[in-house]
Amino acid sequence: MTITSLIGKGCSNRHIARLLQVTEGTVRYHRRRTVEGAADGRGQQMPVAAGFREAIDAYLEAGSEAVPANVADLHAWLVAEHDYPAGLRSVQRYVRRAFPAPARRARRRVETPPGAQGQVDWA
Repeated sequence: MTITSLIGKGCSNRHIARLLQVTEGTVRYHRRRTVEGAADGRGQQMPVAAGFREAIDAYLEAGSEAVPANVADLHAWLVAEHDYPAGLRSVQRYVRRAFPAPARRARRRVETPPGAQGQVDWA
């Protein structure tokens, strides 16, 4: 149950607060935002790291293919070289959205009937 769904059912602020173990002020805040039709704008904001896309691309291309890029090292490099103002989590969220993870290779598991294979330890 969420506050907005309980508000839609016509429950009182006090009942919702007791049920969800929150304060009545929290319920009033969400009720007011629901009536106003206000939307949370955090999802529409451009990430800080988007302004550093060229630098991030250059860093990732300069790295070796055998070793995946370390986002903590990328953040430290951005701070040192480009005066990046935001935190590590900002870079992590941006890299996760902008650069999807590589496809996982399929692994085939070989099953044999019981007793078909054995292991011998030579002393």
